[in-house]
Amino acid sequence: MWNNQDFNQSGFSQAQGGGFNTPQGDEKKKSKRSNNIVPVTVAQILTAKHEDDVFMSGHQELSQVTLVGLIKSVNESPTRIDYVIDDMTGPPLDVRRFNDSDENEEMEAPTSNAYPPNTYVRINGLLRAFGGKRTVNAFKITPLTDMNELTCHMLEVIHASATSQQQLQMPATGGQTSMGTSGMDMGEQIAGLSPLQMQVQTIIRSDQSERGCSIDEICQQLRSVAPKAIRDAIEFLSSEGHIYSTVDDEHFQATDA
Repeated sequence: MWNNQDFNQSGFSQAQGGGFNTPQGDEKKKSKRSNNIVPVTVAQILTAKHEDDVFMSGHQELSQVTLVGLIKSVNESPTRIDYVIDDMTGPPLDVRRFNDSDENEEMEAPTSNAYPPNTYVRINGLLRAFGGKRTVNAFKITPLTDMNELTCHMLEVIHASATSQQQLQMPATGGQTSMGTSGMDMGEQIAGLSPLQMQVQTIIRSDQSERGCSIDEICQQLRSVAPKAIRDAIEFLSSEGHIYSTVDDEHFQATDA
């Protein structure tokens, strides 16, 4: 369906390019790149170079990825749900979603968290390799409500590939320019957020603790905003995959932090 070679140099935005053009140390560059969500196809995941626990597709590091595909099969266990995902670009890919709920909830509704086969879904997760087999550990899976999203995802992959090639053609002196535009590119990635949602996203992203940012801390920083409005913004950001809960439902971290 899709030529695998067309996507070997893809990345989500120019922010990815800014990462490798920045004249900083290797650790800072890798950290900067891997903190961005990269739109990918299954073919990219399976053909990416893997060395020293780093996946490289072209000149882009693949760590946090987003992909869209069809669920071919589902296998549930007490601790996780295993999906086989096919996006027609290569062999099916294994995706794992570890259960958040406690054991009592699993016993009462063992299949409540699983999506059935033949459902198109968007997956946000971390690319991993176990015993030479590549998988995605999903932290967010949502069913598609509009099939235009499938087409849109493929356009994002193509756009990212073109952007990556443009970054490669930039002169070495353009590193600072790329870094200077990274903030704008991050804004483009989350375009469509309201001012309040953007504020909440920024506050959560700035918290680098393991527990993440609590709702109380956000309310303290946005005292002029009603707590319900803040919780609504958090719910929206979580449903869109921009943030995820950590130790409990009151603490969150940004997926691109």
